[in-house]
Amino acid sequence: MIMELYDKLYKSAEFFDSNEETTVCFGIEAAPALSCELPALGDKNVLVCAGGDSSFYRSGAFELLNKCVGRSDANVPRFENIPPEPDTDCVRRIVAAMEMEKPDVVLAIGGGSVMDAAKAAYLSWQTGMDVKELFGISVAGKKFPGKKFRRVWCVPTTSGTGSEVTPYSNIIDTDNGVKCLIVEPEIIPEYAFVAPELTCRVPQKITVDTALDAMVHCIESLLNVKAGKEHPEAAAWAVLGISMIRDSLPLVLNGNAEHLLVRSALSAAACLGGMCIKVCPTSLPHLCSFSFCGKTTHGAAVAALLPHFWRYYLSDTEIAERTMMLAEIFPGKTPDEVVDSCEKFIRSVGIETAPGTLSGTDASFIDQLAENAKLNPVKLVTAPVPIDPESAGTVFHNVLDKVWTR
Repeated sequence: MIMELYDKLYKSAEFFDSNEETTVCFGIEAAPALSCELPALGDKNVLVCAGGDSSFYRSGAFELLNKCVGRSDANVPRFENIPPEPDTDCVRRIVAAMEMEKPDVVLAIGGGSVMDAAKAAYLSWQTGMDVKELFGISVAGKKFPGKKFRRVWCVPTTSGTGSEVTPYSNIIDTDNGVKCLIVEPEIIPEYAFVAPELTCRVPQKITVDTALDAMVHCIESLLNVKAGKEHPEAAAWAVLGISMIRDSLPLVLNGNAEHLLVRSALSAAACLGGMCIKVCPTSLPHLCSFSFCGKTTHGAAVAALLPHFWRYYLSDTEIAERTMMLAEIFPGKTPDEVVDSCEKFIRSVGIETAPGTLSGTDASFIDQLAENAKLNPVKLVTAPVPIDPESAGTVFHNVLDKVWTR
């Protein structure tokens, strides 16, 4: 197993080199690269965006920043305590800090929430647009055609979202409590300094949630080829990412939580998942997961929803064939058996796959899922098996009624 992980990490590094929009500095290369890039900025202004104590100080990120800045106190302006679910008010506060500091570089250090908030705020500040005006697809790009914006640098401290390489930012709209999405090529980070040692102290629950989020990214992207322009190597990225999570996550749960090789595999898989969804985006599990905000964690929600929508997709021959690409990872002689094996794996790491049991809701909540999904009709009509928005309620009930509670 150990030698296999080394081989897979070596292959991951090759794939990172093919990522054109973001320079990925991974593993032992991450800290030296950041140590070179930060001092090279000279007198340019840097603003650090960070999470709370656990993601910035306990992870070792603060010490890493000290070393890379070359000062004992890392005395650069910082906006700290970005919450796990950043909202529009939080982004506006970051924008206010940017207006004061006038940053030439924004360094986002934390999990996906920190990176998403920093990406949204940096674009908001540069465009002068409120964050709510940026919700949607390429809003800034259409308003400022041809303009190149400065892009954040990312140092992830969890292994899940892949936000360090994606054009996405998920932000809760404070006015209605709904999580909304910014999709903008101009927020793809310029650099990703992926130092797996920063994830070694991540609690077990967060490790599981974030790893499953990354796994679902890879699987949804692999299945959702009709909704994006697939990179020639994207399927290989997905398969490799899924296999590393399958191999590594049980090791974390069996007493290897601080094993750097295991953590490196999870970090690499998360980054590969981000690369995957950049070219072939997520679909129904992620679309519906937004409605679970406040009821359970994001990673648990997407993992619980995945097997059921995946089975719905299997009526499409191409999706069934793609499913069999994972037969060596999730053993099965048929597509249905592969999905069953994947669901068994999800439950083996402690996540309930009955969405209603997980979230504490009854089947009437499925109607809410459908209504919320209609707010993003593009995701419905470009799903691996397309859904007419007006039929979403019927389809969702057909898919979920029998599995909603256990």
